[in-house]
Amino acid sequence: MGTVTERILSTGVKKYRAQVRVKRQDLPNFTESKTFSTRKLAEVWIKKREYELETNPELMISANISKGMALAEALEKYLKENVDFGRSKRMGMRYLTNWPIGRVKISELTRKDFTDHTYLRRSGYPEIAADPIESSTALQDLQYLKVVLTHADLVWGEKVNLFELEQAMKGLRNARVITKSKKRDRLATSNELQLLTNYFYRRWKTSKTSMPLHLIMWLAIYTCRREDELTRLFLDEYDRHHHEWKVFDLKNPNGSAGNHKSFLVTEKAELVVQEIMKSDVRDRMLRLDSANPSVLLPLNAKSFAARWREAIKMTGIDDLRFHDLRHEGITRLAEDGLTIPQMQQVSLHESWESLRRYVNLKNRRERLDFKDAMQIAKAGYES
Repeated sequence: MGTVTERILSTGVKKYRAQVRVKRQDLPNFTESKTFSTRKLAEVWIKKREYELETNPELMISANISKGMALAEALEKYLKENVDFGRSKRMGMRYLTNWPIGRVKISELTRKDFTDHTYLRRSGYPEIAADPIESSTALQDLQYLKVVLTHADLVWGEKVNLFELEQAMKGLRNARVITKSKKRDRLATSNELQLLTNYFYRRWKTSKTSMPLHLIMWLAIYTCRREDELTRLFLDEYDRHHHEWKVFDLKNPNGSAGNHKSFLVTEKAELVVQEIMKSDVRDRMLRLDSANPSVLLPLNAKSFAARWREAIKMTGIDDLRFHDLRHEGITRLAEDGLTIPQMQQVSLHESWESLRRYVNLKNRRERLDFKDAMQIAKAGYES
C-alpha cells in the first residue's frame, strides 16, 4: 500500500515523500520510499512501483537477498515486541526507519554507517524533508539504535557488532557532534504567569473553549505533574483523607507501564482542584464527545498543550514551555523550605540527585500565587 506525506522544509518549500510498503505471505516485507517536488509525481511513482512489484515479486526477494535483517526491519520488529514505551520514544525509533542507515543489514553496520548517519541528521536530509537537529537529539538517535541492536543480539540471536557503535559514539562525543541535553532551568516570572492567567481566563469567559487553562496551569504548578499525567488523575484514586492521589504509568527510564505512585496533594493544589470540580467548569469540559467523566480533566493533553503554545505566542512571552510549570512547582517547594524527601512526596522524583539543584535556592522577592492571579484576572476582565 502506498502513502504520500507532505513535508515543509525550513525554507518553506513543500516536498512529497512517497512510500510503498508490501507485506505478502512467503515473501520478505518490502519498503521503499522516494521524495518528489509535487504530490502528482509521488502518486504516479507509487502506482508504477506497485505494478512492478505485483508483476515481478522477485524484486522484493532481491532487495533482501543478503542474510539477516535490515536496521529498519529490526526497529519495526522491536516496536512490535515492546509496547510499553512512551509515544515520543516510539515515534523517534520509527522515524529512523526512513533514513539511509535503515537499509543496511544490522550484521553489516560499521562505525562509518553510524557516523555518516549522525552527520546527516545534524545537517538535515532534504530527500525526506528532514531539518537539521541539535547534538543532544543526535545522541538520542544513537542511544535508540543501541537499545535495539543490543536486543537483537541478546534476544533474537542476530549477529551484531556493538563495538562499532560504541566506538562511533566515543569519537562523536570527543568531537562534540553528540552531547547530552542541557538542563533547562527556565522559570516563569510573576508577570508572565499573570499574563497567561489573564489570557486564559478571558478566553474561558468569551469563547466556547472547554479547556479551563487558567486553572490547569496552576494545577500543573502546585501538583508538579507533567501535562499527560494531569489527564490521568482518576477521581476515585484521590484519597482526600490522607491528601494523596495515585497516578498511573508514571514516566520512568525503565518503562512507565505499571509504575503507579501517589503524590501528596498540598493545600494550594486542593484549592485549584475545588475550582475545577465546580459544576460550571466541569459541565463545560464534559461537553466534549471524547470526555471521560472518571478523570479530573476529561481533556486531551495534546490539545491543551497546543493552546499553551498559542498563548505564549499571543502574549509575547519568550521560550516558556508547559513542562516548565513542573520546574516552577518544584522550585516553589524548595523555596518554602521543604527537604528533599518532602519534595519527593509531591514531585515523585526517584533520585535525590535530580532534586539536589533545587536545594539552597534564594527565595524570590516576588512570587505570584493562584488566588492573587485570579483576583487580578477577574478584575481586568470585568473592568
